[in-house]
Amino acid sequence: MHLFKLLLVIISITSIASAQQTEENSIPYKTVEEAFAALEKNPDAVLTEYEGWKVFNVKESGVYVLWSFTPVDHPAHPTVVKRSIVKKDGELFIDMAALCFSTKISCDSLMEEFKMINENIKQRESSGS
Repeated sequence: MHLFKLLLVIISITSIASAQQTEENSIPYKTVEEAFAALEKNPDAVLTEYEGWKVFNVKESGVYVLWSFTPVDHPAHPTVVKRSIVKKDGELFIDMAALCFSTKISCDSLMEEFKMINENIKQRESSGS
């Protein structure tokens, strides 16, 4: 759950503004490497590294987006998970998409882990913690 702690820190540092929920949360890149290179060149993207994870935090069209890149030794590597975080009418929404170039089992496992992290974040947000 170290990733969960990192994401809580990033979200607590970032002021989440009210915005429209995204209708589509697709990833406009063909590869994980292409996504990383584009974000690395983006002056608005803030890179945080924690236990091998590289996470870019960027505001896109009024929505905060976290781009999480797996560490080299992670079973689902190479993968990037894009999460768009919006708050609407007092409720937190997290839309998620991923590019995963590992085994189906590793990719599915990673996505389930992120779903649990997202739910924990939403629960903490709704309880005011």
